[in-house]
Amino acid sequence: MDSTPAAAPTPPARLPAWTLAVLCAALLGYAAFLAFHVGAYAGQSDSSGYLNSARLLAHGETAVAQRIPPPHAPESFEWFTFIPLGFTPLPHGRMAPTYPIGLPLLLATTATVTSWTLAAPLVMVASALLAVALLIPLGRAAGLPHTWSIFGSLLFAASPLTTFMSIQLMSDIPATAAATATILCAWRGRDDLRWAALAGLVFAVAVLMRPNNLILLVPAALCLGLDVRRWLQFALGGLPGAFALLTYNYAAYGHPLASGYGGDLASKFSRAIVPETLTHYARWLPILLTPVGLFALALPWFGRRQRFAWVLITWIAVTFAFYAAYWHTHETWWYLRFLLPAFPPCLIGGLWVIHQLWQRLTLPRLRTVLVARSLTVAATVVVLAHAARWHFKLDAATIGYGESVYPETCAWARQNLPADAVIVAQQTSGAFFYYTTFPLVRWDTLKPERFARLAAALGPRPLFAVLFPHEVPDALKLNTTGIWTQVGAVRHVTIWRWAPTAP
Repeated sequence: MDSTPAAAPTPPARLPAWTLAVLCAALLGYAAFLAFHVGAYAGQSDSSGYLNSARLLAHGETAVAQRIPPPHAPESFEWFTFIPLGFTPLPHGRMAPTYPIGLPLLLATTATVTSWTLAAPLVMVASALLAVALLIPLGRAAGLPHTWSIFGSLLFAASPLTTFMSIQLMSDIPATAAATATILCAWRGRDDLRWAALAGLVFAVAVLMRPNNLILLVPAALCLGLDVRRWLQFALGGLPGAFALLTYNYAAYGHPLASGYGGDLASKFSRAIVPETLTHYARWLPILLTPVGLFALALPWFGRRQRFAWVLITWIAVTFAFYAAYWHTHETWWYLRFLLPAFPPCLIGGLWVIHQLWQRLTLPRLRTVLVARSLTVAATVVVLAHAARWHFKLDAATIGYGESVYPETCAWARQNLPADAVIVAQQTSGAFFYYTTFPLVRWDTLKPERFARLAAALGPRPLFAVLFPHEVPDALKLNTTGIWTQVGAVRHVTIWRWAPTAP
């Protein structure tokens, strides 16, 4: 298998000038589309966690004090009572970020040359453009012609899941770009050891962004083969990232192999959930990948003698198998974001199979330039129509606007609430920690008696709750010693003031 070429050889033709112009225009249009819809703010758990972590790293810190309203002590309440989303508690009233440091490092670095306001949207848009663009060399590595490779990048860009995860602050798209770059560099490392070293460096970045990207070692190993020199260069390239990860873990959590997720990760995986997840795959992948991605299932037959085909196969297999047992993958369509790093090989692999069928089953007279261009235009129209339909049905392009309610709510609170207010929250707690200086209490950690004790000890200090609609019933029913009165709202987020007696 080592000596077999990647795929059917493709003449090393350069792209015509008009094709380059169209490609550049398409990328600029896509960048404009993302920039218009992006809403990369400190919002829910992940996005606020990344930005709070980035700000700590920018100050050379790995942990921070909990904002505990006096005279309370953390020992007298539940472990997470004063912990905003995106953090994990530490002893002595401190806390450390939950999430891996890859994306926070990128945000902190970008903020030093731009600003904290621009860093998050810039990182997300640039990551999406890079992830889309990398499908072109990936397709070329598989032996696809330029046009087919470009079409693969269009399929990825047009997926509702790509849009949904590109316009909010999440690590999935940056991790996808890093995963694709890892495999491309490892493949080129077969001929040039410098690429093997670069593969190790990019692999370390991928793991820093998402530790589960360790599974990329399987397809990377197929690329590098058994040559010890390649592996040595790969290891040297990844050494700085490994050192950074272990050093950070020790400083933040007290052990090089610890993480902010705690020790119960194994409970998130179960073989019992696999059938339900596979059903979820079957329902949503034809929509998110279009039927093109399903043709990758035929790679073991059409590409069994091609080494790069097996790189794609293992890349897909390890990712889909790993997350098939993960408890959350099947819960909703956008939880297939965990599979995003395997979307590039699915699309390129599917196109490779279709290209093989086209070469084998069509008459030579049909493979003319005119027919090819006509089919390209028709396929592009179909893909864009499919994408538009599902973007609308899934509201895939509105998540950025939805995320903007978090900074808007925090701005309202800074302008309208007393400076000594204490905030009771859960969904907005990470955003409040990033955008404000208010002490925070997690309502979801309290019981009625503990809420009464907390409220009574505050004395005259005002207590407010900031709640999403789904939180209101459970959060307000904790109160048994006073009354909640709504004092404001920012869109669907409501603000309530507690008083010990009715006004």
